[in-house]
Amino acid sequence: MDNKINKLLSFIKGLSNADIDRILEYVIEILKVNNQQADRPGCPHCGSTHIIKNGHKDGKQRFLCHDCGQSYMRTTNTLMDQSHYTPSVWSEFIKDTLRGASLDYCSEKFGFSHQTAFNMRHKFLLALQDFLKQNPVTLSGVSEFDETFVLESNKGTKFTADSTRKPRRHGARAASRGISSEWIAICTGIQRDGGAIACTVNRAKPSKEELAAIFAGSIQPGTLALTDGLRSYNVLKELGICTVVEASKEEDGFYNLNTVNSMHSYIKDIYDHYRGVATKYINRYNAMFSLVFRSTQELSMNLFSTLCNTSPCRYWYSVDDVKQLNLTLI
Repeated sequence: MDNKINKLLSFIKGLSNADIDRILEYVIEILKVNNQQADRPGCPHCGSTHIIKNGHKDGKQRFLCHDCGQSYMRTTNTLMDQSHYTPSVWSEFIKDTLRGASLDYCSEKFGFSHQTAFNMRHKFLLALQDFLKQNPVTLSGVSEFDETFVLESNKGTKFTADSTRKPRRHGARAASRGISSEWIAICTGIQRDGGAIACTVNRAKPSKEELAAIFAGSIQPGTLALTDGLRSYNVLKELGICTVVEASKEEDGFYNLNTVNSMHSYIKDIYDHYRGVATKYINRYNAMFSLVFRSTQELSMNLFSTLCNTSPCRYWYSVDDVKQLNLTLI
């Protein structure tokens, strides 16, 4: 950059005063345009910067895009779209969610109802799922694969006379021993020095087809995949994605599953703290587990900045979306 500036300065020295004046006028015009656009976010519909102010709505500044003709506000398509709460409330709420705070704690802290806290949390979790679709995690190098199991839950649902089972009390166990259809599998893959993937598509042990649906396209060729020996993971080798090796039981050896087991412990701790998570919402929480495990403290601020800044990406969801969208029905 310094060399380019020096060349530009040398070039300018050879110009006439009239040419230099024309360049100054051009630079001043650019600065004026930039200053005018500084308080006008780009259009979330087409990405244009040809924006003018367009009055107010509910006390909030509206903008009009000259290119596509759409009007919008700073919160359009963001997590805070159609929300009555300030950015500071949303920022602190996201921090508490990533720390594993309960809904009751959040509702008491911020002074809103339990239902409002539930809706805000699930709007955030849905936005995380979209964030992961746009920024998919790719595993490479040495990666560990295994599954952990949580008991099926209909938390928040009222049981009726024709329900398939009776409601359980908190802390209740499965009706039968071993891994059965009562257990929900969270299939996980984690790179030892990188990101993680957590997804649920099945009950009990995952099949080859289910594992292929989760990990195909998310693993770079040449990856060394360490597993517990479950034959279903051989599908990764059959697809030509990676080399599959059964991990040793020696904890101090290279071929171990310590990293993925640590992630499973983290997931179980969050589940115990929440007293379970409704199975239909499990993949929303899996998105959070994938991002939060081994993350830095800066993650909450980075996520808030991404999900709450105007952009062509849509991170807003309605209360109806919370009830119906991306449910895990297995």
